Amino acid sequence: MSLLSRLGVSVVGPAAWRVQQTWTSLLPKGVMSCPPLGTTDGHTDWVASVTTTVLDGHAVAVTGGGDYTVRVWDLLTGEPVGVPWAGHTNAVRALAMSVLDGRPVVVSGSDDHTIRVWDLASGRPVGGPYRLRADSVEALAIGERQGRPVVVTGCYDTTVRVWDLETRQEVMAPIRGHTYPVYAVATAVLDGRWVAVTGGDRTVRVWDLDTGDPVGSPFTHTGNVDELAVAELATGQLVVVSGGYQSTTSVSDLATGLPVGDLSRSANLEAVTTTAVDGRVVAITCHDETIQVWDLETAELVGELFPQHPQSVAAVATAVVDGRQVVVSSCQRGSVRVSDLVVGGPAGKPVRHDAAIRAVATASVAGRPVVVTGGDDETVRVWDLDTGDEVCGPLTGHTGAVTAVTATHVDGYAVAITGGKDSDVHLWDLTLGKAARAPLTAHRRPITAVAADNTGDPPRAITAGDDKTIRVWDLRTGEETGNPRKSDHRWVHDLATTTLDDQPVAVLGRWGGGFRVRDLTTNRDTGVRTTGRNGRPVRLVAATIADGQPIAITANVDWRDPTEVWDVATAQQIGELPMRTVGALAATTVDGHPIAVAASYSTVAVWSLTTFDKIIPDIEFPYGINAVAATPQGHIIVCFDRDIAVLTATRSS
Repeated sequence: MSLLSRLGVSVVGPAAWRVQQTWTSLLPKGVMSCPPLGTTDGHTDWVASVTTTVLDGHAVAVTGGGDYTVRVWDLLTGEPVGVPWAGHTNAVRALAMSVLDGRPVVVSGSDDHTIRVWDLASGRPVGGPYRLRADSVEALAIGERQGRPVVVTGCYDTTVRVWDLETRQEVMAPIRGHTYPVYAVATAVLDGRWVAVTGGDRTVRVWDLDTGDPVGSPFTHTGNVDELAVAELATGQLVVVSGGYQSTTSVSDLATGLPVGDLSRSANLEAVTTTAVDGRVVAITCHDETIQVWDLETAELVGELFPQHPQSVAAVATAVVDGRQVVVSSCQRGSVRVSDLVVGGPAGKPVRHDAAIRAVATASVAGRPVVVTGGDDETVRVWDLDTGDEVCGPLTGHTGAVTAVTATHVDGYAVAITGGKDSDVHLWDLTLGKAARAPLTAHRRPITAVAADNTGDPPRAITAGDDKTIRVWDLRTGEETGNPRKSDHRWVHDLATTTLDDQPVAVLGRWGGGFRVRDLTTNRDTGVRTTGRNGRPVRLVAATIADGQPIAITANVDWRDPTEVWDVATAQQIGELPMRTVGALAATTVDGHPIAVAASYSTVAVWSLTTFDKIIPDIEFPYGINAVAATPQGHIIVCFDRDIAVLTATRSS
């Protein structure tokens, strides 16, 4: 029975609210997950192809991958539309949209040597597959030949093949000329005639779709051509953006093959598409895990996105979602991401930590909710929770990684307290964006934990370090209060603040398991502690208040132990969360309902602290999670690598 149930308190059940499973990134700004990563709804293998369209008034992405399926996603919610389309018997490498008999269809090409046509609305096959007398389909595009829609395919056997979309008949002999597999195909209208533009070996070639004859001479590259796209500039000039592994990304005149320019710093092209943004024609290029936006008139870099895929980007497309232009990208490990397409002037380095984020806390600055992060780059940064903008410049002063962060208010002003590998404790004025005073240097070893409390007078911070001392600080003066106390036997890995009998206290993780409680006014042990635990050190501690009663959550260093939930007043265990190997932990109370947020490796789970059930299915992120935080307003902040993602709690209907 839960603590609140034993007290006879009526609580808001977990079904009364939920957490949106799509997430939006603050840093880099505007990145969303689509679909939630790692769930059973997602692809189970790499995603090689992406295209976008509109279905029933909603922007959707259509994806195909190594799990042999084609899937459709609502780009606003990240939810799957219908069930996966099954039929291919090998990886789906290419997708395109077309119209057949007045209805939108999806055309897919696969390693199973077939092309299939699907009704977009129902997901059902339209007719039987085209069976190629060739190797796998590496790329395809839709064009016209003699007024009829055709499917142009690039094949692994080095051929280009053209099929009538309606009759499923090959309309000409295979087009030959490439000496390696044809990995890229596009179509365009050049001088009034439809042409196919193909990339393979070290060339880009143009073919007349009526005759199958080459148009002009091949465009040569210094390396393999794996990706290409066609765009029309404001002058009406058609250009080809092309590149590949160990090859410069080039912009060439489609009519003449002459170079228009190169996109600097854009070698090893993984994927490319083109679009127009505010009247500016841009190319969107993917290199490793980075997406760059180039002005094709000037060949200048005008945007850079970091969607944080776990591996190199494999495919890219654009769409308009809720009035915003977005980039949809996929990667070799199955994730699909949606990022706001932000285009400005010539782009410099995006604002973000230069190394992994290790700690996070939340606060309010002048009425704005903010997130405070510390990282391996030795900086503390402050981000607007609503917009993702950096509130002030990086806060510098630490000479080692920042591994502990907390935030509170002192006399109405927001402050952050940070500690790290350099053993110093820093106090930051978040309103002014600068140090509030000189560092606190009493600790002699790296800081393991910091927490703060403003319910008492004066407001205080408590810090623990590898020097095995626990220190309490007056946040008005920066002076240490009470005598530093040695931790029991060993150092304290983590601690959290709460109130007990209306007095501010700290809950300290014990070396022998469980916790003990320290009075923040005197920095003395209260005598409240667990007994007879498993003897394994507590690595993480979080605390919250439920109907006036303090609850603590602890996670041990041993991966075999569950996460334990405690009544702080009695030091009795009241439940456990069956989640092990917890690497980050937070707790809060939302709408009267206490919750815990726990991360294990790259997975985040949210738990009810009244029923000890999961509130939502696990959410998978692309990297290991280093820190989490939660707010009473229902925001859940997840830090992985250099990225900050925000989940939002919403009322269920």
